[in-house]
Order: sequence, then structure tokens, then C-alpha cells
Amino acid sequence: MKILLLESYPEIKKEYLKYLEKNNEIFELKNNFKPSEIDIIIIRSKIKVDKKLLDNYPNLKYVARVGVWLDKVDLQECEKRWIQILNTPGVNADSVADLVLWWILNLLRNLNYWFRGLENRFDYLWEELNSKSIWIIWFGNIWKKIYKRAKAFWVSKFYIFDPFLKKEDVEKNEFCEFLEKKEDLFKKSDIITFHIPLLESTKNFLWKEEFKLLKENIILVNTSRWWIIDENELIDFLQKNKQARFFADVWEEQPNQPKETLSKLQNVLLTPHIGAMTKQAEEKMHFFEKLI
Repeated sequence: MKILLLESYPEIKKEYLKYLEKNNEIFELKNNFKPSEIDIIIIRSKIKVDKKLLDNYPNLKYVARVGVWLDKVDLQECEKRWIQILNTPGVNADSVADLVLWWILNLLRNLNYWFRGLENRFDYLWEELNSKSIWIIWFGNIWKKIYKRAKAFWVSKFYIFDPFLKKEDVEKNEFCEFLEKKEDLFKKSDIITFHIPLLESTKNFLWKEEFKLLKENIILVNTSRWWIIDENELIDFLQKNKQARFFADVWEEQPNQPKETLSKLQNVLLTPHIGAMTKQAEEKMHFFEKLI
């Protein structure tokens, strides 16, 4: 079969796809190929797979998404055309969980101040992780990994909000308590980390009314999708609450630079969508068994 890489690929990532060369031909956009001969397209996080794009490849059989989220793939249009969707859910969970826990620990000890040139040792005086409760939104693959890691730091209270789970599904896990109301989550939280799929129902999951409920020293972590948090309300909250902390691996303007009003706040840390950037996760995200 003929495979087209629809996004630019550095050499290190091409290495992860070499296993496909045995039974397939792999093309990049810079190569010569006939769109009508392409059987498979491989995408990452930037390309939108919609009717217009699919019309260019009339004999497409597979759309292979490197990673988890399919919010940029028109699933109904693919189904009409009998195009199979492949993705790699769960394989980057360890990588993202490591990053989340690292930045929670960082924010609890104000280590980010060192990178901003502050050398007064009392600037780093704050909290221990085992004194906090952790509030989990969507108890999926990534959060199960974070839950296990945080338990090793003697965190003994986890509050779970997940509309797709039942109370018994959650509370069979040690130290976990199921929340039925979103308002309870925001009122009582010490640390919240978001791992929410982007759906119509999850856009602005945290917005104006919810910000009014948050503690003034809350730690917020977002490694899912930006639009679940209202950016302007977030900036306003962080400006007014200097003891609050925020870390994100995503932002509204990606792939462009984030707003300076957000990135230059002392209580904000941003990384450029690196949650899955470990060698192990990258290799697993590029493995599509059906294409061998």
C-alpha cells in the first residue's frame, strides 16, 4: 500500500515508521505521487481531516492518527467513505503522567522561580505534596498513571469527577472518592489536572462561574486541550490570585506563541506540547499493527 505523511517529519520520527517500509511505500508531500494512489494518510496533531481533504484522496482506506485525540478528524465523513480510523490511545500515558507529576512538584516548591532569576531561598517556601488532595477530571489512562505515582508520594485523598463512570467504578480504587457535582470539584480542590477530550460538552468546562469557586492558592494543570478553559477568565484569575499556580502543555493560539499576558505571569508555566515527547512514547505512538 501507499502511505502519505501529511505533516513534516524530522528524521528521528521517520525512524519510528521504518517498520512500514517492508510492505508499503511511504511518501511525503515533497515527493512525486498520485493522490488517487494513496491508500493511507498518517497525521499528527495539526492537519484537519475533513471532506475537502478527503476529496483529494479518493481511494483512501485508512487515516492513521499518531496519538490519541480525533477531534480534527471528521469521523462521520470517514464512515461514509468506508475509511478506517487508527489511533494509539494510552501509549503516551506514562510520558504525560511523568510530566504532570514533575510540574506539580515544581509548582509546590516554586522551583520555577529559579528559572526567573529569583535567588532568595524564602521565595521557595511553600507546600509538600502529601499535604494536598488531588482532584481528577476524567479518570482515564493518564490519570490512572498519575494516581499511582502520586500515591508513592503519600497523597491519600483523590477526588474523581467523570460523567462516564459510576461511583463503584471509582471507589474501588484506594483513597478515591467519586464526585457527582462539578461545583464540588472546584470549591474544594487543592490541585486539579485536566485530561478531558474536547467535545461540545467540555468546551469552557472551567469558565467564569467556576473560577469564582476556586481557592486562591489552587494549582491547575492542563495537558489535554486548551478550549476546555476560558483563557481570558484564567488570566484574570491568575492576575488577582498571586498564590495560584498554573501549568499547561497546550494553549489557545497553538502552533503560534501564547498570549504574553498569560506567558509572562509569574505564576504560570508553559511547555510547547511536549507531554508525549519521550523516545518510548513516540515509538509506541507510531506503531499501527494493522498496517504491517
